[in-house]
Amino acid sequence: MASHDMREVSLSDMDLFQKSFAQVKVPLADTTFTMRFIWAGPLKHTWAIINGNLCVFGYDKGRYVVWGPPVGGTNLASTLAECFEIVEKLNAAAGVNANPVAIYIPECLKSEYEAVAEKLGCSLDYWTQDYVYKTKDLIELKGPEFDSKRNKVNFFMKNYDYSVEEFNFSKHVDDCLQLTELWREQKAEAGDGSWRYELDSETEVARTLLKFSSELGAKGIVLKVDGKVVGYSLGERLADGMCSNIVEKTLPTVNGAAQFIYREFARFWSGYEFLNAQDDFGVDYLKRVKLSYHPARLVASYCLEKK
Repeated sequence: MASHDMREVSLSDMDLFQKSFAQVKVPLADTTFTMRFIWAGPLKHTWAIINGNLCVFGYDKGRYVVWGPPVGGTNLASTLAECFEIVEKLNAAAGVNANPVAIYIPECLKSEYEAVAEKLGCSLDYWTQDYVYKTKDLIELKGPEFDSKRNKVNFFMKNYDYSVEEFNFSKHVDDCLQLTELWREQKAEAGDGSWRYELDSETEVARTLLKFSSELGAKGIVLKVDGKVVGYSLGERLADGMCSNIVEKTLPTVNGAAQFIYREFARFWSGYEFLNAQDDFGVDYLKRVKLSYHPARLVASYCLEKK
């Protein structure tokens, strides 16, 4: 295997990543430079160019993996074979014994990866799914299926002196960073400690998005109660007619704030027909919450595994 220049993800890589990811016709919420940049620390991201393909590597569930599909170049099968050799070396160096895998393969590339799986002697299996909603549905919350959401929104509006503002870095970033720390403290107190790593990672990701929101082009809203920030929600354009919700934080102690800010985030992005709320990370609670908003469609992603 040829030696490849493995690099960490930095802001200077944005154009390269965006041009490469733009070739995925129906991207996952995960298939953006913003997601790779803000998760670079917790997921130990590195990347290399192989046969003209952008290949990203990361750490998932105790092992190194190929993170998303190699894109932008040629010779996909041989590129993945080299990626798997890199992953095997990374895992061996970390003392991990695991089959090399490529995760978050978008549904739109499934047929192409089925051919690669056959050629390389790999399996291609379901990995997770993105939850995609009609933005209009999230704004209107019409019908009996949205009764509980609508009731919580109405409770919030009736019981709090609130205001909604478009996120402005210079005006809001410090308050939003403080809110993130308070959110983490409240979540940690409410939990049993079993999700501490995930909580720390999610907090780091939120901090990074806030600090680099201007450079990344993230846009969204800030929710205030009695003049104090109690929530924020930031997202980005994902594709024509579709935006994604990247990070959303509200104080758990403010009843109805989470449902209210989600509706207002959808209203902020009302020019986009669809809103992608990412996947559920295999967490049952998140799956229940995302299904409770009645997605218009579920977009599957796949895992290519070398046997």
